[in-house]
Amino acid sequence: MRRAAIHGPLGAALRNARRRTGLSLRDAADGTGISYSTLSRVENGLLPMPSLEAVLAVARNVGLDEQEALRLAGRLAPPGAAELVSSGFKRVLSGGRLSPAAAGALRQVHLRELASEFSAGLGAGRPVDVLLAARHAGLVLVASTGQELGFTGDGMSYRVPAAAGSSYAAQRVWSAHGVAHKLIADDTGAAPQCRPQEGALAEEREADYVASRILVPASLLAAEFRQEPLPVQGSLPAFITALERVAARFRVPADWAAARLAEDRIGELSR
Repeated sequence: MRRAAIHGPLGAALRNARRRTGLSLRDAADGTGISYSTLSRVENGLLPMPSLEAVLAVARNVGLDEQEALRLAGRLAPPGAAELVSSGFKRVLSGGRLSPAAAGALRQVHLRELASEFSAGLGAGRPVDVLLAARHAGLVLVASTGQELGFTGDGMSYRVPAAAGSSYAAQRVWSAHGVAHKLIADDTGAAPQCRPQEGALAEEREADYVASRILVPASLLAAEFRQEPLPVQGSLPAFITALERVAARFRVPADWAAARLAEDRIGELSR
């Protein structure tokens, strides 16, 4: 009996790219370290690509964008990915000379997995209940009518803007930001800290990144566009309408919705 295809997206993209360039399976597999028969099974969704090196090598041969190939493979795709799969990676790592780009790539993957594991325990509801998220993180959210925001002295409570002083979406962002700080701190064994007036700090950017993936989980975002695909060749108004729909359904500001769409590369605005 023929096995069901379960590794389809990358394989289909490689096959389409190979056919566009007119290459045979043997040509596409040449110099990649995998056989043409293995590549055939990858193209048909019967096998995952055996390594990151193979993903990049085949993508180069068939003319598929390397970052797109990595994304479809469910592998590392931010800047630094090429270095992480290079032949000298082990030597560089053992020598303590990992570049900032590669270190940033690894850190982003870690934070993404941290957010995904946490979001999995919040149920399938849309939008995410931030009070429930805070409870899961062992954090108490406290509405603040003053200027003082962030963690209280014990690190177990987090002050967010009171309803009268900010929008509902902004409150959700603040709350998720606090939850993200707590998750990151627990992960590292440090006391949670938040310096909201210093948004350029790496710690604040990381908390925003994790918070965005808590409020707009990747699985729910993908499900959203399986039901109603994001226009990839439509007009600007159509794209903006889709963006507003995401912001409304997940109850996040439009810029957060845009950032999540861009990161997951669900669609591109055609100019």
